[in-house]
Amino acid sequence: MPQKKEALRGLKAKFGSTVRKRYSRAYRTLKTARECPSCSSLKLKRFASGIWTCSVCGYTVAGGAYDIVPAKTA
Repeated sequence: MPQKKEALRGLKAKFGSTVRKRYSRAYRTLKTARECPSCSSLKLKRFASGIWTCSVCGYTVAGGAYDIVPAKTA
């Protein structure tokens, strides 16, 4: 059986496929598990836009809005 993709909430057909694809790429990047540089646990979460905090050791680091390391620009 083909694997079912996770549906995006709030983005129906009226927004168009390009906007839905961009949003889903950013959302998946935002929600992936990240390793803390200090304690190596996978509990690094985004606290605010550009601020990442580990819930285990309390380590805080500044980075990109959707990822710790900003994406390369073409």
